[in-house]
Amino acid sequence: MDRDNLPAKVVKLMEAIEKSARNDRDTFEQSCEELEQYAKQNRSDYLNGFCLFYRGLISYADAELEDSMGFLSEALNKLISGEDWTLASRTYNAMGNIADFQGDASLAIDCYIKGLSMSREHDILRSEFDICSNIANVYLTLNDPANAAELLFECERIGERIEKNDPEAEIIVCANLCQSLLHLGRTEEASKKLDKLKSLCSKFTSSITDISIYILETELFHATGDYAARDAAIKKLNETKLSSINVFDALNELCRHCTLLLNINKIDEFLMMLDRIDFLANGPAVEKYILELRLSYYEKIGDVQSFREVAGNYYTVSRIREAERNKIICHNITSRIRLYEEENRRKEVEISNLHLKQKSEHDPLTGLHNRYKLNEMAELAFHRAYLNGTPLTIEILDVDCYKQFNDNYGHQCGDDCLIRIAEAIQSMEEYDGVHTARYGGDEFVIIYEEYSKRDIEKMAQRLHEKIRNLNIEHKYSQVSNLITISQGLFHKIPSGGNKTWDFLYAADLALYSVKTSGKNNYYIGTDFDGVRAHYKESRVASGKV
Repeated sequence: MDRDNLPAKVVKLMEAIEKSARNDRDTFEQSCEELEQYAKQNRSDYLNGFCLFYRGLISYADAELEDSMGFLSEALNKLISGEDWTLASRTYNAMGNIADFQGDASLAIDCYIKGLSMSREHDILRSEFDICSNIANVYLTLNDPANAAELLFECERIGERIEKNDPEAEIIVCANLCQSLLHLGRTEEASKKLDKLKSLCSKFTSSITDISIYILETELFHATGDYAARDAAIKKLNETKLSSINVFDALNELCRHCTLLLNINKIDEFLMMLDRIDFLANGPAVEKYILELRLSYYEKIGDVQSFREVAGNYYTVSRIREAERNKIICHNITSRIRLYEEENRRKEVEISNLHLKQKSEHDPLTGLHNRYKLNEMAELAFHRAYLNGTPLTIEILDVDCYKQFNDNYGHQCGDDCLIRIAEAIQSMEEYDGVHTARYGGDEFVIIYEEYSKRDIEKMAQRLHEKIRNLNIEHKYSQVSNLITISQGLFHKIPSGGNKTWDFLYAADLALYSVKTSGKNNYYIGTDFDGVRAHYKESRVASGKV
C-alpha cells in the first residue's frame, strides 16, 4: 500500500499508531479510534486491517493471546487485499509466535512458512530475517540445534543486507545462535558468539539483554567446566531486576535456566528463580511452564504428595490451555478459509482484468494489436530510437484490390483472407524488435527497431513472398491472379523535431506511391523530402496530376 496516495491526516494517524503502540497506550487508543472511524466512513478495509494488526500486537504484548489471534486473523485478509505485504508478512509472523507459545509447533511453522514465502516474494528483508529467526527458535524448542543454527547463520547473512537492522532482533539471533552452538558442543564458536552478543548489548542495553547474557554465560561456563565463573553468572542473574514484560519475553530462556539449576543441584537458586517467575507471569500458558518445573523439582526430591497435588493443578491448567489453544486454532481455520476465498476472488478479478486488457489492445478479427496499442508501441519505439541514436522503420501495407476480392468472394472469405494475411504478418515478430498491428480495414503496420536499410529490404521482400505463398486466389485483381500486397516503408534515425506521426505519415506516402505506380511492390523512403518527391513523381507518371 502506497501511503503517498492517502490523505495527510490519515498518514499522520498511522504514524502515531506505529510510534505509540507499546509506549503510549492513551495516544495509541485515541489515534486508533480516529483511524477506525475514518476507515468505516470511507469503507476502507485496508485501514481497518492496519488498526486490527496493531491491536493484535498490543494484545500479544499483554499476553492476551486469544484476543491477539482474533485481531490478527481478521487483519490478515484486509492487509493482503490492500497489498501491504510488509504488515501481512508480519501478521503471519505474529500468528506463528502465538501458536509457538501455545505449544503448537505445526501451526506455528505453517504461519511462518506463509509469511516467509510472502516476504521473499516481495523482497521484505526485515520480515524474512524475523521469521527465519523464529523458525530457528522452534527448532531449538524441539531440541534440533543443527537446523536452528543453519537458519540463524542465514539470518546473519540477511542482516548484512538490511540497511537499518533492528539491534534487538540482531541480539536475539546472536543469542539463539550461541545457544545452538552450545547444544552442538561447539563451545569455542559459542564463546565467540557470546563475545559478539556482549558487544551488541553494550550499544543496546536492557534487562532482557542482561538476562540472555547471564543465562548463556551460565551454560557456556558449565559446558567448559569453569564452575566458579558459572556460579558468578548465576549470581548476576539472581541480582537482575525482573519485570512482567521481560519475564514474558524471556520465558523460554528462564525456564531453560531453571532446568539447568535443578540438574546441577542449585536447589535454592532454582526455587528463588521459579518464585520470581511465578510472581511476575500470568495466564494458563505461563502457568503450565511453571507447573512443569515444579513437577520436575518434586520428582527430584521425592516429594510424592506435593507431586500429586501439583499434577492435579497441571491437569486443570492443561485443559484450560488446551481450550484456549483450540479457540486460537479455530481463529486460524477461519482465517485460512477467508484467505482462500479472498485469493480466489482476487484471481478472478485479475483474470477478468487481463481479458479486458487483451480486448482493449487487440483486434478482434485478426488477433493483432489494434490501433490503440499501435500508438503506444510506436511512441516507445520512437523514444528508444531517438535516445539511442538507432534506426527506426515503420511500414504500412495493404491488400491489393481488396474491395474487389470482398465484393466478389463475399465478406466471410474477405475476413478469412485478412486472418491469413495477419498470421503471415505476425510471423515477422519472430525477429527481435519487430512489432505488428492492424491499422484498420485491410491496412497493417509493422515497426522495425535497429535494422539497417539493407536488412529492411530483405524483410520487406520476405513478407511479400510470404503473402504470395499463401496462394489465395484473386481472379478480380488488377495485378495478379493471387492476393498480393503493397508496402510503404520509412527508415531513418529520429532527430530533434521529429515525431512518431512524421514516420507514420511518411510510410503512408510511400505506400500511396507504390499503389499509384501499379501496386504489388514496396518502396523504402529514407528522408521526408525524398518521400514527398517520390509520391509526386508517381502521381505524375500515372497521369493523376
